[in-house]
Amino acid sequence: MLEQAFQIHLQKEQFWQAGDKVVVATSTGVDSMVLLWLLTHLPQKQRPQVVVAHVNHELRAQSTAEEKYLTQFCRLHAIPLRIQHWPKASHPETGVEAAARQFRYAFFDQVMRTESAHYLVTAHHGDDQLETLLMKLVRSGELHEMRGIRQVRPFKTGTLIRPLLPFSKQQLRDYADQIGLRYYEDQTNQEQTVLRNRMRHAVVPLLKRENPHLIQNANRFSQSLTQMVAHQDDLTAALLPLLAIKKQPAAIEGRLDQLDGLNQTQQRALWQLVWQRYFKTLPALKAAQLMQVQQLLANPQKPQGQVALNNGIIFEKQYRCFRIGVHQIVDSLVKTRTLAINEWLRLKNGEQVGVFDIDHLPNQVQRQQVVWLAPEEWPLQLRALQATDRIMLDKAHHKTIQRLWIDTKTPQAKRQNAWAVWTPNQLLGRPDLRISALFNREQTGKIRYILCYLDD
Repeated sequence: MLEQAFQIHLQKEQFWQAGDKVVVATSTGVDSMVLLWLLTHLPQKQRPQVVVAHVNHELRAQSTAEEKYLTQFCRLHAIPLRIQHWPKASHPETGVEAAARQFRYAFFDQVMRTESAHYLVTAHHGDDQLETLLMKLVRSGELHEMRGIRQVRPFKTGTLIRPLLPFSKQQLRDYADQIGLRYYEDQTNQEQTVLRNRMRHAVVPLLKRENPHLIQNANRFSQSLTQMVAHQDDLTAALLPLLAIKKQPAAIEGRLDQLDGLNQTQQRALWQLVWQRYFKTLPALKAAQLMQVQQLLANPQKPQGQVALNNGIIFEKQYRCFRIGVHQIVDSLVKTRTLAINEWLRLKNGEQVGVFDIDHLPNQVQRQQVVWLAPEEWPLQLRALQATDRIMLDKAHHKTIQRLWIDTKTPQAKRQNAWAVWTPNQLLGRPDLRISALFNREQTGKIRYILCYLDD
């Protein structure tokens, strides 16, 4: 019986003390409704104070009915309910799922603060764990990215708990049907355009037929991997003083003298940990990037060099020192400046660049390129361009600026004071060299502009 198994699990894990206030994220799906039912029907010695937090995303026609049902359910069972709407006007044209998740968790944090609750409880279950591990294996396979869903982790000022991870989706559905608990199905979970749904409906059932205990194995694997990576981080952290790291504005600097005694595995773990500690808001480094760093450091014929990392960050080897950070602009000719629409921006050497709409296109232009921009890709800025920067050629390929300079036979003098136009997060390019494939074709939600270049 699921109730008894759930109570035994809570007794073992001791997530909270009886009477502690918990915020339960509830969507009216079978997972969250079963979780809510189980929590509110615990024995008194295990039962927390429950506050329900529900977000109406206004994405589906039945959202109104779901909110009404949950309101009635909470009123019937005397459960405090907090509701927040995500207005349609706030929905982005792309990345809706990520934006919805961000909105949800911001609301959950708000409810926790208002209610003085230290715990947020969500209904992630064993199938979610298995699907997550498979998706990470498909997308990356990087060890530090393979950790699955943690049962307990810090969240804002409190703790996020997922007490249903030991149980399968089928167990939850069978239990709801057994006790006559009403819930709503989200039809978008059937759409095969989503990777998780393909895993859920096509891959996971086959694997479960091979081993009925697959969910337990997935949870055990996730826990073991998390522990192993944490242990490795602890060991690697002891090596950090070897680098003598000093923090600088938008960068870190240090020394390489003490790395000779470390093997390649230790060095790789060390640079990965440095990235996680000092650039934790950026995507994790890929194996290829770490290999490039190691090859640069091991090459005695190259006392100086650079490796492009993520989001405009570069790794610089400078003899026996290193620097990791944003590009250094040595020459004062190229300074970060914002481009105003329909206005030329003049540089000290007489070059001009500007972004114009079609109605304000200037009469005199040397080079021009059509670019497609969304509102969130403003403001555009002119910034220094480095040889290690990369520009997208198409959806699957990119090229370093150094290689592009070679291909286009760009004079060395022009490379030394090179500039380019950037969105807040991406290299857009320059009209007399190349425009990134991210911006050179029509896309939904984007507006056409003309990026112009003029050299006096």
